[in-house]
Amino acid sequence: MNWRNPFLTGYLALTVVGVGLFGYLAYSASTHYAEVSETYDTQVQRLQKLQNRRPFPSDENNAKMRALSAEYRAEYDQLVQAFSRMQRPLEAITPQTFQDRLRDYVSAVNAAAKQNGVALNEDFYLGFDQYRNALPTSEAAPALARELDAIRFVVDSLITSKVREIKGIKRDLLTEEGARPAATPAPRPGAPAAPKPAPTPASLISTSAFNIIFIADQGRFRQALNTIVSAPQFFVIRSLNVQNEKLEGPSQNPETPGEAPAAGSAPAASGDPLAALLAAPAAGATDGASPAAAASSMRLLVGRELLTVGARIEILNFIPPTAASR
Repeated sequence: MNWRNPFLTGYLALTVVGVGLFGYLAYSASTHYAEVSETYDTQVQRLQKLQNRRPFPSDENNAKMRALSAEYRAEYDQLVQAFSRMQRPLEAITPQTFQDRLRDYVSAVNAAAKQNGVALNEDFYLGFDQYRNALPTSEAAPALARELDAIRFVVDSLITSKVREIKGIKRDLLTEEGARPAATPAPRPGAPAAPKPAPTPASLISTSAFNIIFIADQGRFRQALNTIVSAPQFFVIRSLNVQNEKLEGPSQNPETPGEAPAAGSAPAASGDPLAALLAAPAAGATDGASPAAAASSMRLLVGRELLTVGARIEILNFIPPTAASR
């Protein structure tokens, strides 16, 4: 072969260049095809996920979602307004104004108690004894004023129900007053380290609690309790301790224990207090007494005792989410 032939040499060189260019173009096309194919497969999978979702994000479903969101927002606003009507907002109040209001409330409560025949201790101060001669901090005054209004409502309810006596009130300190959270116990030597607690979300409810002790008969007690639980404010009675004036039950014998039954009285059925109670008027009727006289001679065994009531009441205040998340 004559390698010096210029035509043949040029043809071979052109062929080599063409083959290289074709290989490069083929490789580039293959790489681009792989990228396009992968993108296409991804988009197809995404479309399939969207089509299988319930609801599918179509224009119709999006319109329904917007309508449901607007309805939910309207109901939420109504709920917030209802909560707002059932609690007193924090007002900007100075410590001196709070103390003056406290003194006015104590005077009004003492006057109402005297008018309704309700006994109060001489040092009764609605549970705010520490502020009798001292001012609260500026930070605590608004929260204390709101709690004062709530406690006065409970006390006014007891006085209006004409309980026999209000023995005292003891409040839990508010956070604004310096109440400290429960301390975490120190780990024992050699014990594994406790895991870090998860961050606590912002609370939507703030609470304050107080204990109150009063004496009333059963009817007045029920009336006062119904007034408190139906108050236009969120009160939660966490615990209720009721102690009867008479710790022993009535005797099964209608006659005074230790005395012989009166002549002509019917014998009481042993172990049956109801039969003993029914036997007394029947015996009186045989002696010629009228039914009215027999009824008036009946002795009421239960229902007239006084009750000593100790209640722990929590005051709930709802915090709007925007304020709670701050």
